[in-house]
Amino acid sequence: MSSKAAKWGTLAATGLATLAYLGAGTMKLSGAEEMVQSFTKYGLPVEFMYFIGACEVAGAIGLWLNMTVVVPWPLRRLAALGLAVIMVGAITMHALNDPVPQAIPAAVLLAILLFLFKRFGRTEATEVASA
Repeated sequence: MSSKAAKWGTLAATGLATLAYLGAGTMKLSGAEEMVQSFTKYGLPVEFMYFIGACEVAGAIGLWLNMTVVVPWPLRRLAALGLAVIMVGAITMHALNDPVPQAIPAAVLLAILLFLFKRFGRTEATEVASA
């Protein structure tokens, strides 16, 4: 894959993930009835819904932050990893409680996040090496 195509692919995947998580996180934080019903159906407390919503919004913002924290990992890579953990939980909850096709959107987002996790590691290493 050419460098230009990889850069545009990463940008498109980041934008898509950002829209998905800002939307889902905002719905959870606003206490949308559909979200409350889903969490209640799965036997999860409503407070956990708000926590996940805050994590999704923070993760969506974090995907754009190209800075490092105390550990030598870029924050955007940690955001992708954190959101991926949430998606593993979502896939598990759907697989246990719903028809399998309802887990497909979460699985697609997980694939996008794993792609971003890998790309963010490469782009950071490339930027450091070329400096």
